[in-house]
Amino acid sequence: MARTAFAAVEVPSSFWDRPDVLDVLAQRDLGQLFRVLQKATGATQMQIGTAIGLSQAQVSEVMSGARKVTSIDVLARIVSGFGIPDPARATLFLGERQPDTKQRPRQVGFPDEEALEAMLAKRFLDVAAIYTSRSAFGSAHPVHELFDDATDVRAVGLSLNMLCQQYSDTGLYKLASGGARLRLLLLDPAGDAILRRESEEGYQPGRLSTLNELNLGVLQRIRDRLPRDKQENLQVAVHDETIRFNVVLVDERLCVVQPYLPHSRGVESPTIVIERRTHVAGLYTVFEQVFASAWEGGRPP
Repeated sequence: MARTAFAAVEVPSSFWDRPDVLDVLAQRDLGQLFRVLQKATGATQMQIGTAIGLSQAQVSEVMSGARKVTSIDVLARIVSGFGIPDPARATLFLGERQPDTKQRPRQVGFPDEEALEAMLAKRFLDVAAIYTSRSAFGSAHPVHELFDDATDVRAVGLSLNMLCQQYSDTGLYKLASGGARLRLLLLDPAGDAILRRESEEGYQPGRLSTLNELNLGVLQRIRDRLPRDKQENLQVAVHDETIRFNVVLVDERLCVVQPYLPHSRGVESPTIVIERRTHVAGLYTVFEQVFASAWEGGRPP
């Protein structure tokens, strides 16, 4: 199976013992650290960013020298995201090489692993990244990297353009015919909720309804092309409730969320990437329930 943008960055423990890596950590030259790590693991900028809560664009800026990282908060995310052990961890936090000894006193003020994890969990929960708009998110995470290897996709939103317009018909067909399960819920193009949203976004009546009719037609054509025993893999429904969030859940591990803001198009709304963490009572389960409740109230188009 192809490596996805959200696959974990697997760093050999011996990597952190290398003298050149310790030198880079002591200098807090994170751009060079990312380059050395890429060479050792083959990780992409997107994978590095996802591991430490930065966007691909921010990782690129760090690697080019356009962005400097000095915040202890970001350093803590790097330590946690890559699982950096001592003495490399202490070297990064203290900004100097540590004595080469198996036993060393614990540094005053330096967070141990449990304290670090507790701090990150309290501050970020399961939020992996936040983007100012769907466009910024799309630049960092192309849709094919989200969906190409998916086995379960659940989505609720206004028009679900990420799937219906940005992802190819062929891609959707391959997912469903290959055994992936898709449950997609759009606003009813003939309902009242979509009329209210059209008014809120400043559109003439019928603009969003026409788009939803188009997207529903795309999904129906794909479903009709599927072998009869695969058609249930692509389930499509509509609902007529006030839309508050666009929620996309992938493989019970990843959630992409956008709020619907007053007088703003969905493409202009902030986008939150959430990665499920079993040991954290975070936001994944909240938005999973948002989908479940909406899906329960849906009906065939």
